[in-house]
Amino acid sequence: MNKGKSKFVIRYLIVSTVVIISSLKINGQSPKDEKAPTNSVSFDCATFKYIGMCSFNLEMQITHSEHFKMLANVGIGGWYVTDFSKWYVGPSIPLSLNILVGSGNNYVETDFGIRHTWISKQYYSGKFSFFPIFNVGYRYQKPNGNGLIFRTFIGLTGLGIGVGKAF
Repeated sequence: MNKGKSKFVIRYLIVSTVVIISSLKINGQSPKDEKAPTNSVSFDCATFKYIGMCSFNLEMQITHSEHFKMLANVGIGGWYVTDFSKWYVGPSIPLSLNILVGSGNNYVETDFGIRHTWISKQYYSGKFSFFPIFNVGYRYQKPNGNGLIFRTFIGLTGLGIGVGKAF
């Protein structure tokens, strides 16, 4: 990806994220029983034969209702590509929106966004790349938002699992 396209993509993502987040927080009145936003930290890994990732993530709740939650997710981790004779690795920064639909402890989770990645020089000339994030899966989380988080998912990086703590 050339330098001009990279700057355009980064600017587009930043502006889109700011517009989405600011439009969701606009509310003329707040109900008295509204909960404070919930944050969480988690560790996720996914793999599928030739490609995989691991990352530490911070999630911040943007909005919620009885059966719906939207969370912003940012992390830092690693990424690999292999043909089994050679391994190519690099750091990555995932940025995504998570949508949770469900009730009680059980949620269907969709996760979509972008992963900024630097792959080793031997694989991709040492340049960074953007890769899409799209996962669908199951998430266990207590209704009050506190405690253990467990998630399993399938997506563009394969089958994945994650554990974390909400606070």
